[in-house]
Amino acid sequence: VYACEINDYLRELYIKNFKFNPKRIDRDIREINLDHVPRYDVLCAGFPCQPFSKAGTQSGFSHEIAGDMFYYILKFIKAHKPKYLFLENVPNLYRHNNEKTWKLEMKPRLERLGYDIEEEILSPIHFNIPQTRNRMYILGTNLKKTEEKIKWPVIPKTNNNSLRKLFINNPKKPRPLT
Repeated sequence: VYACEINDYLRELYIKNFKFNPKRIDRDIREINLDHVPRYDVLCAGFPCQPFSKAGTQSGFSHEIAGDMFYYILKFIKAHKPKYLFLENVPNLYRHNNEKTWKLEMKPRLERLGYDIEEEILSPIHFNIPQTRNRMYILGTNLKKTEEKIKWPVIPKTNNNSLRKLFINNPKKPRPLT
C-alpha cells in the first residue's frame, strides 16, 4: 500500500514492478506525514546497513547519514501498530557494539511496543538458491492485535546433490578469484 525510497530510479521500479500509484511512494522518510500513509497489516522494511556493517563505519546510531533510520521505522510502527513486522539488515547488526545495539536498544524498543520479536540469520543458500548472502531477518507479531504468530519459512532439507548439478565437474583452466 505504500513505499518510501530516496533513490529516484528505485522509486520508478516500484511504480513499474508493483503498479504503485506514484502518490503512494515518498522520497524521504524524515519528511513523511504518517497520517497520509494508508493502514496496513504488515510493515516490511530494511534500514541502511552501513552504520552496522563490518564493511562500513560501524558507527551505529551516531552514523552521520543513516544512523537514525531505525527510529523512523519505529515512528511508523507507533503510528499504525501493524499486526506483523518483517525487517532486514546485515548479520553484524546482531553482534554490533558487543551485541548491545540489537539486544539492549532495538529489540527492547520493539518489544515495548507490544511485539513478540524473533531474529534469524538466513541466506539464499538455505533455500537451495546458489548464493551465499547472509542477512539478519527480524519477525515481529503484535500480540495485542493477533494471537497468530508470524512463522519462519521452512528451510528445505538439503539434498547434497541438489546443487552439484549446477557445477562443472572438470572445469578447463580454473583460476581463483582475488
